[in-house]
Amino acid sequence: MNVYRDGKVHVCQKMCKTCIFRAGNLMQLETGRVDGMVADAVANESAIICHSTLGGDENAVCRGFFDQHKTLPLKLAVAVGNIQKV
Repeated sequence: MNVYRDGKVHVCQKMCKTCIFRAGNLMQLETGRVDGMVADAVANESAIICHSTLGGDENAVCRGFFDQHKTLPLKLAVAVGNIQKV
């Protein structure tokens, strides 16, 4: 994924309408799927990519993940001002 480009980590400016972090399981995921995705991302010091940016050339970190689960690389990007909201 290419969330880091142009010297910045690209993060969705707001949660998309079907964000997996919104209440109500709008993506109709299996029980525990989001928890598993979060656990994997945190364990790997990475992030969850917003599903609405997948398949293109300009991926972005999911805003819901960014707001709730900043991993060390995301914390560092925030600290040095390398976040680009898209």
